[in-house]
Amino acid sequence: MSGRTAAGGERLERIARTLGDERLDALICTLPENVLLLSGYWPVVGTALAVATPGGRVAVLAPEDERDLAHGGWATEVRTYTPGSLESLAGPEDTVREPLTALLADLGVASGRLGWEDGAFYQGASYAAMYLFGSGVPALLSGTAPRGTLVPGMPAISRLRSSLTPYEVDRVRLGCAIAGEAFVAATGTIRPGRSEAEVAVAIAGPLEVRGLNHPAVRRTRAFAWCMSGPHSALAGAAYARTRDRRLQEGDLVLVHCNTYIDGYWTDITRTYCLGQPDERQQAMYDAIADARDAALAEIAPDARAADVDAAARRVLAGRGFGDYFTHGIGHSVGFSVISADFPPRLHPASPDRLAVGMTFNIEPAIYIQGYGGIRHCDVVTVHEDGPEVLTGFQSGLEELAIAV
Repeated sequence: MSGRTAAGGERLERIARTLGDERLDALICTLPENVLLLSGYWPVVGTALAVATPGGRVAVLAPEDERDLAHGGWATEVRTYTPGSLESLAGPEDTVREPLTALLADLGVASGRLGWEDGAFYQGASYAAMYLFGSGVPALLSGTAPRGTLVPGMPAISRLRSSLTPYEVDRVRLGCAIAGEAFVAATGTIRPGRSEAEVAVAIAGPLEVRGLNHPAVRRTRAFAWCMSGPHSALAGAAYARTRDRRLQEGDLVLVHCNTYIDGYWTDITRTYCLGQPDERQQAMYDAIADARDAALAEIAPDARAADVDAAARRVLAGRGFGDYFTHGIGHSVGFSVISADFPPRLHPASPDRLAVGMTFNIEPAIYIQGYGGIRHCDVVTVHEDGPEVLTGFQSGLEELAIAV
């Protein structure tokens, strides 16, 4: 058995068990992050599909030019097709139809209950532009398996995505370690007079180089943003945005970074202070650190996700910052980086309970509009004996306060 196949063994067992419980004859996924979930292969441009059965088979149908990547996963079968040619303008949805028809027939599922991605999804950027089958999936499956019954696949997908296998946690752990090296190395570039863009580039570029230099990494990418001074208070929005502002002594400098290692994502934020913090900044840092500790103390198998959020929120409210913490304490990380659609959702209204293998961020924050903001975002995974922080670097003010 190859190393990659061995790495996927537990995932294949979970897939087979989940499909059996959901009474699905097959689960068909087209979104790259869900193809990765089923097969260990992360499509580049979004034109691949994965089909899993409760019998333990996982077949990938990939574009020909991604053949080597598709064979890098743990699929029990890989087939390829040509998504376009000089003879016609047909796109992937048309050219995949014939090979998919044959694949479903060969798997013996063409007349069965076929689960599909029926929900709305975020999708991490695996390339500069991506093809998404999207709303065309029902018509595609109806044409390739006319005797099959389409069944919502979201319950199975949500269950499969909620907890990572040890191999998958290791990939996230590696991504966090490489990111940590880049954060520490780039701290020297955070100086008065530097632009936000210069700081962001100083982290993202070297991080990619470090990742690709690692022998266990095939594809990696870093997305980094810097928001300084009053801009740091805007980081509570649904997105980060680097501007052309020059850093000044006394600034809070919030650096947010998302990275992937072969499709497994990280979500990390550190907030630096240019110079020793003043009294107000010190109070903010102290509150964030104590809220982080309170949240981590609640993390254990079967703990309520809402209780983790509440623990951090109580600390911030008790220090007078409750109104400035404007989002949940965390969300699932691993197969995606910004999606809050899959358990565990660490939010005041969350019904979720934690389980071993659940991997997510813990991000207590204070955003004071017109002044500045601090967010400290770690990636955490759940073990039988509690949480493991995968981003243990630069966790104290002695590392975050930069002498000028």
